[in-house]
Amino acid sequence: MSILRNTQLWLIVIAIAHTALGVGGAYSMYGNDQLAIIGFFSLISIYLVYAALMTEGKAQARLAAVICGPVVVWFLLCAILGLDMLGDPAAPMPESIMPIVLWGLPALSGVMGWNSD
Repeated sequence: MSILRNTQLWLIVIAIAHTALGVGGAYSMYGNDQLAIIGFFSLISIYLVYAALMTEGKAQARLAAVICGPVVVWFLLCAILGLDMLGDPAAPMPESIMPIVLWGLPALSGVMGWNSD
């Protein structure tokens, strides 16, 4: 199996990155003042781990596409429109290129495996 089509690998990579950078970064930046944001980041990580470890095949591919695809679109829209989140740029460029790629890989892998067995 090609590494690009390894949906489980990309879901695990993005779950680890999202937990470390999303949850950890939000906590280091906002502390306990923004527990709702930190909690939301944590919830997304749980969905990613579930999709990676508790599903396989077509179901895993579809979950990856449905969970990760909208995040890529959100990052792109935030970057294009220059949107802010909590007073900071939501997707500043070029810093947001890496998250777009990391979220895009499981989304692409999921679309490629949408109808696979």
